[in-house]
Amino acid sequence: MFSKPIILVILLALLLVFYLVIRFGAGKKKDIEESKNLTRYLFGIRILIILLAIVGLGLWFFL
Repeated sequence: MFSKPIILVILLALLLVFYLVIRFGAGKKKDIEESKNLTRYLFGIRILIILLAIVGLGLWFFL
């Protein structure tokens, strides 16, 4: 089994990979800046990842 610090690193790495996959899948930076829908979509994704990180940290503290 993994120790607590390793679990935290894995959790944060997975959230970062999740964000990067969605960000690169959304298109080029120029396309994102021109589209209001993509800008709002990525903002929502950032909020979702922050909430997931907070929940993950909360669970991590109680392991």
